[in-house]
Amino acid sequence: MKAHRFVGVAVAALALSLAGAAGANAAPPSVDVTPYLVGATAYFSVDGANCSIQSNGDVGCDIPAGMAKWYNVIPITDLSIDLPFLPAHPTFGLLGQHGRAGSLTLPAGDGYGSTINYAGATCSGGGRGAVSCTSKGHSFSFGWSGTQTS
Repeated sequence: MKAHRFVGVAVAALALSLAGAAGANAAPPSVDVTPYLVGATAYFSVDGANCSIQSNGDVGCDIPAGMAKWYNVIPITDLSIDLPFLPAHPTFGLLGQHGRAGSLTLPAGDGYGSTINYAGATCSGGGRGAVSCTSKGHSFSFGWSGTQTS
């Protein structure tokens, strides 16, 4: 009888931990892109970063100074995904700004932020102060956990 109880408790604990992990890894809720569109470009902001997704899937964010470092060494103020054969990279402002000051902020959702999908690109942000974008087979993220590009 004690063995049955032990197995029952172990199975219940496993089920609860899996349910908690599934909730923690759930994708942030998606927002309707329509209010973010200005012409054919979606503009949005997250915790001081101003970002855009163009109709061809190009993605870029202007990042507040001191928030991101490329390869954890070089301070950067922007990241972009604009060519399918290049990984995400900074443009060092050479191509102008990516975002627009005063653009709508992605909602914080349930504390994990929200996601915007447009033109084959996806960006998530809000919640805990991080932004991550994927497009054209590449990605970037920056915020409280550092800066990553691929």
